[in-house]
Amino acid sequence: MAMPDGPSRRRVLGLLGGAAAGGAVLAAGCASRPRPAGPPRLGLLQYVRAPAPDAARRGFLEALGRGGFPPGIGVVLLERFAAGSMATCRAQVGELLASGADMLVAIGTPPLEAILSVAPARLPVVFCYCSNPWGAGAGASYTEHRPNVVGSVSTSPLAAELDLARTITTDLSTVGLVFNPSEANASFEAELLRREASERSLTVLIEPVAGPAEVPRAAERLAGLGVGALVRVGDYATSVGFASLAAVGLRQRLPVYSVDPSDIATAGCLAVVGWDAVEDGALAGALAVKVLRGRSPSALPFEAVERKVLLLNRRTARAIGVRFPPLLLRQAGGVLG
Repeated sequence: MAMPDGPSRRRVLGLLGGAAAGGAVLAAGCASRPRPAGPPRLGLLQYVRAPAPDAARRGFLEALGRGGFPPGIGVVLLERFAAGSMATCRAQVGELLASGADMLVAIGTPPLEAILSVAPARLPVVFCYCSNPWGAGAGASYTEHRPNVVGSVSTSPLAAELDLARTITTDLSTVGLVFNPSEANASFEAELLRREASERSLTVLIEPVAGPAEVPRAAERLAGLGVGALVRVGDYATSVGFASLAAVGLRQRLPVYSVDPSDIATAGCLAVVGWDAVEDGALAGALAVKVLRGRSPSALPFEAVERKVLLLNRRTARAIGVRFPPLLLRQAGGVLG
């Protein structure tokens, strides 16, 4: 069977090395270690297995294929999944470096943070499914960033989430938020949510958690305080524990909103406004292709995900006694039930 045309690993490494001579980064984890023969080796690190990061990963790999680097042919894919542990993340970065990775790919803010704390500064790094690359140490802005790092930014559309909640409940005055303050991305988005809420004369009541197991009790406490809705930010604790959060909303007849489109089918989730995770990964994949073809990450800006998704769940609405405004139903990209 004929192999598709595409840059060999030696040619790609030469392109990257040549770019480095002009001020770009080297595609090398350890210059003194002999390189395995074959295509470029991509080390992919994902923090948790869940629908949204899995969709981002799928978009990334599909974009690699479209760009001439299909996994298994154009690149060797080395995958690691950290099961929500930063210690595991850091250890897996070391494994990927020892395996001769020529580029590291972070799916999530915690993997990006782990990579930047462990990997050599000359190794190209691409990220996606990341709301706060700046908090992870990737740079100061979309254009001012580490010279070896580039990726797609998907800070949750928190203003749109609050506007959605106010559209459905016009007299809404207080929302409840459960999140893990030890997660850099969650703390970043929680602060953004507070600012957006303040501009809308909304009060945010917060219940911090250390992990998914604490989510249902925290949600019950917020319901007991009389919040008018529960909202989500980009947070792994409530991502993994979202079903229990939504279940509290269902029992308490309380609207629950999310920024993760994959949450919409969860019983108790009323509505979602969030980014398309496949597009998120595809943007990062296209950036990775540019780097593999010789562009320096330093010459590429971070890219913001732009495709917003609005989804509504009629089953939940009926269960908690909520009616969607007709205009909102017409605007929705999908309505369940």
